[in-house]
Amino acid sequence: MAGLSIAEAPARWFGLEKFETRELRYPAGSVVVLAGIPGAGKSTLIRRLFPQAEQGEYGVQVFDSGHIRDRWAPRLARLPYSWWRPLVHLTYYARVLRAMRRGGPLLVHDCATRPWVRQLIGWQARRSGLAVHLVLLDVPGDVARVGQQVRGRVVRSHSMDTHCRRWPRLLAEAAVDPGRIVPGAASAVVLTRGQADRLQRITFKPAAAA
Repeated sequence: MAGLSIAEAPARWFGLEKFETRELRYPAGSVVVLAGIPGAGKSTLIRRLFPQAEQGEYGVQVFDSGHIRDRWAPRLARLPYSWWRPLVHLTYYARVLRAMRRGGPLLVHDCATRPWVRQLIGWQARRSGLAVHLVLLDVPGDVARVGQQVRGRVVRSHSMDTHCRRWPRLLAEAAVDPGRIVPGAASAVVLTRGQADRLQRITFKPAAAA
């Protein structure tokens, strides 16, 4: 598959050394979870590929907790973000689950290192008849920490250590079966930072062509 310019949703797994593409395509009835540790570049990739924030081509619903944080920041910026972060996360996942009930396609930003979130997404996808596909941004911890400093939001050291410790195990499990990450997941693609930078599109087939 080396040199491939357009990739259909893989049957199960693309290894790092085999993946080089400008576009990822998925069926319309899909939830694509864009995952990586904090600072990996998930929000940066979403902003580049979906500049209109929460709506993409073919009615793609795009979810990034940063959209909620930015919306609330003017009113809550005087408070430490750690105080209202739980409310942002609660609101975010409630909106994601509600949107999944309406059907796909969806692109969902998540660190994927919280098992309870992965279970919720898998559970709702199964109930809603949606296929789950994973795009995993594999970035070294030190590079991710620099990314946090650039964006001006640094994750607490203990929390970041937890994300970094869980991430290699998550990749290993995804290589065996993506369903170990999100129950029922059909595929997983791993991207390095360079591969993510070269990715130009994540597209979803319209219903008539799926």
